[in-house]
Amino acid sequence: MKISQMAALSVCPAVLMLLLFLLTAGTAVAQGQGRGRSWKRGALRVEDFGSMVALGDKSSSHLEYAITYSLGGNDEGAHTYIYCRPSAVMYPAASWMAEGHRTEQELTYNQAIFDLVEVHRRQLMRQAFVAKKHSQYDLLLANEMQQLNREVSVLQVATDYGRDSVTLERIRLTNRQWLNDNPGGRPVFEPRRYWWILGMEFGVDLSTGFISEVVTPSIGSSGFFYGLGWNRHGLYFRLVNSDVLSRDSVMSYTGEMLREPLVRVDAQVLGYGYTLIDRTSYSITPYVAIGTTSLEWYMGDSYTLGVMGLYHFHHWHSIKDGAKGKARCFTPSAMANLFVSYSDFGNGDHGLTFGLHLGLTFKSRREYVTWQTTE
Repeated sequence: MKISQMAALSVCPAVLMLLLFLLTAGTAVAQGQGRGRSWKRGALRVEDFGSMVALGDKSSSHLEYAITYSLGGNDEGAHTYIYCRPSAVMYPAASWMAEGHRTEQELTYNQAIFDLVEVHRRQLMRQAFVAKKHSQYDLLLANEMQQLNREVSVLQVATDYGRDSVTLERIRLTNRQWLNDNPGGRPVFEPRRYWWILGMEFGVDLSTGFISEVVTPSIGSSGFFYGLGWNRHGLYFRLVNSDVLSRDSVMSYTGEMLREPLVRVDAQVLGYGYTLIDRTSYSITPYVAIGTTSLEWYMGDSYTLGVMGLYHFHHWHSIKDGAKGKARCFTPSAMANLFVSYSDFGNGDHGLTFGLHLGLTFKSRREYVTWQTTE
């Protein structure tokens, strides 16, 4: 075997071992940082630190800290409150104290840094509350972390990395006083009176009287509706189309079809409804309406009585502009609409239509949001 081949065989295992070590170390650090310890868990302990020492470091200890945030929301039953929820964390796997320096003085020094992280977490939360868009949160976090790192550097130099106990105690008391004067908090959402709703519906209609003499029962009805409301009161506009078959298709003497067998029934309805029952998971709204019904070659007035039931899947609350107290609640729901409609086409021609429609609705309600200082 050539010398170059022998050298290659001896080097390759070493390189592979180095790559494996780096990969394992990187994975361990990543996993360790993924298990952050929150400031809310209480004062730091010596057990929260490892004993690894970074070469050339001026300090006898190191605290690996970060501020993170999530928009996952705070779930309370059928309600989800979406807002910026920052956390002040330290990573025990990446933090250390040198052997011989695992003392109360060193612990106080690191606690002062950790308190400073919590100060900036609360500042970030208040800034995010008054932000107009969720897309601004990343920039706010970057700016807050940059300012935090500068203040940590100032603390390190001012206290000689924790060795100046007098200056360290003064800074620690200052931060603690700020935390006592500025408690954490959370947004509180209160519904406003105004709301709007948009929906789609599908179903079948059965008719009596003149309508049943002209057309067969509906093959299928579809439509949409839009509503505006104030508290439990609502105004609704519905547009529904039904495909039916004509009972009197007319043929000419030449055999040409003069009237198409497939007919379209159009109903335009403007109604008023009052939500009689309004619960977290469902609501029931009786309503009355007036409108028109057209059978292509017939046009008549219609009067409708109905009841609409909604089953709410969930309620999502989100801040729009905390500085102005603006927020919104979005609620998707399943709908069941049961109604009877009387149509009058004149000349004694009239009929009733019974309908059952199912569909989906999307409701948006304005809300007022305030800051509550108890966390």
